[in-house]
Amino acid sequence: MNKTKVILSATGGTIVVAVLVMAYFVWSSYSAKVIAAEGDPDEGTDGLAQIIEKADALSRKKPYPSNESVREIVSNREAVVAWREGAFSRASRGDRPIAPTTDAAFKEFIVGDAKRIAALPGGNGPIAAEDFDFGPFKPYISEGKMPSREELPVLQRRWDDFATIAETLSSCGAVRITAIAFKTAQKVAEQEESPKRQSRPARGGRKAPKAIAQESGEPKLSVQTYAITFLTRAPAFVKILNTLGTSERFVVVDDFSFARETDVVAAALGADEKKEASPQPGRRRRGRRTQEPEPSQAESAQGKNGIVTDPLLDPPLSVTMTVSVYDFRSMEESKEVGK
Repeated sequence: MNKTKVILSATGGTIVVAVLVMAYFVWSSYSAKVIAAEGDPDEGTDGLAQIIEKADALSRKKPYPSNESVREIVSNREAVVAWREGAFSRASRGDRPIAPTTDAAFKEFIVGDAKRIAALPGGNGPIAAEDFDFGPFKPYISEGKMPSREELPVLQRRWDDFATIAETLSSCGAVRITAIAFKTAQKVAEQEESPKRQSRPARGGRKAPKAIAQESGEPKLSVQTYAITFLTRAPAFVKILNTLGTSERFVVVDDFSFARETDVVAAALGADEKKEASPQPGRRRRGRRTQEPEPSQAESAQGKNGIVTDPLLDPPLSVTMTVSVYDFRSMEESKEVGK
């Protein structure tokens, strides 16, 4: 056997050994994967499928009636109750009581407080616009209407909420408050429209959320929703959202939309002038070609250097924001307990 055959034989043997080793590792890893997924009946080990099946079967069984199970159930129940009380305490820390008053006293208070709110600082002047009439509060402020005794608690709550929101807008740098309106909370309206359907037990013996809340003694919520329109700049708007989201009073921003009165970039590009100068559609007449005027030096410099705008000098945004203020009536309950 010459030298070449020896080299070829050694190389072929090495390749065969490498292929066999690689095949062994592939088969070993595949077997381990199959055993992990399906188990090994010879060794009595369960795979992932058997473990999931057993866990699912155990989770559907009722707790075993032993002292240990009872202690775990009681411990879990105490943990849930403690969590619920802590969450309710944090959510209701901003609740405010409704002081008893009369229609004349409330009218006198709201007229004076309206002047205070209108004079809060805004952008280049007071926070309230000149034509701001306090929306649904206008009849009690400037039209001489007296609120009824049944309306007083709700009006007190709504005026307190509006004052809180107006103070927040002023402290965060809003420019103007232009409008306010009352809205009905969608979830509360749905519960009031179909109380019978919600009180019925659902399929599988499960009870409706409202029935569960009544049995568990959950407090009744007082939700007031408002639609407020105001002018603000972008940094102040971000600050307003952050302040409302972190305030002690439980405030939820349900929705908002904003728009600009004018598009600064389009105006700088001359979009309005181009629309006015665009020819009207119709039949063209042939004639002599007129010589186009040469662009001025300012226009050529503007086209060469581009348009530059300063966002800080842009007109403020017009924001319409829907806000819901929640009161968990903890102050009312404490008064009733004290009595």
